Amino acid sequence: MQILTAFQINRKNREQAGRKLSGYSLYKFFAFLIVLAFCATLFTFFLYSIFDTDKTISESENRTLATRPKATVTSIFDGSFMTDFESYYTDTFPFRDTFLAVNRKLSAFFTGTRSKDDVVLVEKQEKDDFAGQDITYDE
Repeated sequence: MQILTAFQINRKNREQAGRKLSGYSLYKFFAFLIVLAFCATLFTFFLYSIFDTDKTISESENRTLATRPKATVTSIFDGSFMTDFESYYTDTFPFRDTFLAVNRKLSAFFTGTRSKDDVVLVEKQEKDDFAGQDITYDE
């Protein structure tokens, strides 16, 4: 029978942990790669949105897109600049038309619609009773 000292037991545990650490290190490496890929994607979109030329008309939506707002002291302090800039960036997001087309295809697939007018008919089983009131949204 062999009697192990505390130092030998700790050394043996560290050696076993070292063998297990290789799988953990691989996990950390892949997690780092995923975070790096995500950050690289965000940075690429940032650079692309800075250096691309903005479209002025959307043919698929048949409307004029928002233009870049002018930053003035009053518009910054009253909050209208950020609201206008949000509308502008939403309209000029990189690959916006591609993302909208993918969204339309996914929506058509999951809702079962295949027409151009994007009308979805929903059959409702229970009765809608609003006590004769119309539902309106206050803005």
